[in-house]
Amino acid sequence: MMQETMGSAREQPLSQPVCPSCGGALRVARTVPGTNGFVELKIFSCRECSLWITESADEGRGTVSNRS
Repeated sequence: MMQETMGSAREQPLSQPVCPSCGGALRVARTVPGTNGFVELKIFSCRECSLWITESADEGRGTVSNRS
């Protein structure tokens, strides 16, 4: 689900999340900080197909939900 892209010549490759449905770039919609023993969550969304993905910051695995 991640695609590596290059920033400037001095930077390391950045991981760009890719939509599993349409292949378009996902954008970070929200970050939920980890508190009281819970891990930080990142919520991505696809503008093209209205797909939302919630991903744990430490595992990099997500759950998919489709909101229309």
